Amino acid sequence: MRSPARNPTSRLAIVDALRGSALLGILLLHAIEHWELLRYPADSPAWLHKLNMQTDEFGIFLFSGKAYAIFAMMFGLSFHLILNRWSKREGNVEGRYLWRLAVLGIFGYLNGLIYCGDILLVLAVLGIPLVWLNRLGNRALLGISVILVLQIPLLWETVRVLSDQGFQPPPHRYLAINEALYNVFANGSFIDVIKANLWQGQLSRIWWTIETGRHTQMLGLFIWGMLLGRARVFENSAYAVRLAKRALLCGLIGFAAISAVKWYSGAWGLTDMRLYVLHNLLISYNHLALMAVWVGGFVLLYQWTMPRMLFRLLEPLGRMSLTCYVTQGLFSVPLFYGFGLALYRTMGPFYSVLYGALFFLIQAGVAHLWLMHFQYGPLEWLWRCATFTTFQVPFRRRQESASENEVCPNPNWPKPDLPIIVTDDRH
Repeated sequence: MRSPARNPTSRLAIVDALRGSALLGILLLHAIEHWELLRYPADSPAWLHKLNMQTDEFGIFLFSGKAYAIFAMMFGLSFHLILNRWSKREGNVEGRYLWRLAVLGIFGYLNGLIYCGDILLVLAVLGIPLVWLNRLGNRALLGISVILVLQIPLLWETVRVLSDQGFQPPPHRYLAINEALYNVFANGSFIDVIKANLWQGQLSRIWWTIETGRHTQMLGLFIWGMLLGRARVFENSAYAVRLAKRALLCGLIGFAAISAVKWYSGAWGLTDMRLYVLHNLLISYNHLALMAVWVGGFVLLYQWTMPRMLFRLLEPLGRMSLTCYVTQGLFSVPLFYGFGLALYRTMGPFYSVLYGALFFLIQAGVAHLWLMHFQYGPLEWLWRCATFTTFQVPFRRRQESASENEVCPNPNWPKPDLPIIVTDDRH
């Protein structure tokens, strides 16, 4: 292997590639889950059944809770960069960003009519407090983020489980809702799916976010992304490497410690929901530890020429993450649900992951070709148009000299002074 590159090709490229890696993880996990239709063929041969079980376990270990966490942290980073740029212009930047979130929420609700596991609406709602949190200093934000990622409601419930033998946590609401939704997704028509997702599908996502503690964890990750942006980590490769080494080490130590606690918890006599509550908290903490390993390892590998060349395949997905995320569900739901090809009946996790990998390669190729001719993905462009309430946002790619004007549809607003910030207004 060649020696590490001294100056990576672009300070933006690593952010796009990291976001793209998270999107790939989300895609493969959703493929395993059949886009929220957790039903699989019951008559697989023994060798395939074993392979399906191993794929399911390995996929969940690698991607569940980690890919979304990186996506959330990058959302917070983008928030900082966007408001930092907008603050150089006239107008109510906080109000405009709240409107931007409202548009994202609309996208999320509409996407949720097809795929009830959509995360965009959750991002939009939980992103609202960032406008006010952004007024705080770094120390205050760091303290708030630690409290949030500790997930105090889940921690308190776990303490009650361990200290009160008579305490029985209630069953989670989203589980009952999901069971009814599975029947609709497996056997219902397209109209039935839409009707179910008008409210029940949205309600399932809301309760899942709350009952698994994702709402506090996600907001804490938003703040971590803001702090990375304030520290300009990705604009200083030496600083990024030092931080990545610490993240990798802390993540590995945290994963080992939490896994040991989870291993020994089997001797504590907990069963049913009492055991579920404990494991839910420990798994949530493990997700954060492994996310740190993912991000730290990614940044360190990115400093080397050969891995960076491979990671560049992820950059188009990171630049078009909104479009790529939505189209993954729009194309795949009709393939796996009962109103379409009903592939859930014949494809277990192993073949589903192969499908996800193939879809990724096609999507990455299409995104690369698209960005050769256009400045944004179609949904990214539409999001900008709605944010600025104008269709005068340039769409087709022009000469590099015109890039300074590409996100400023109002000619009265001053141009940004840092190209790195100009081009990083991406979800």
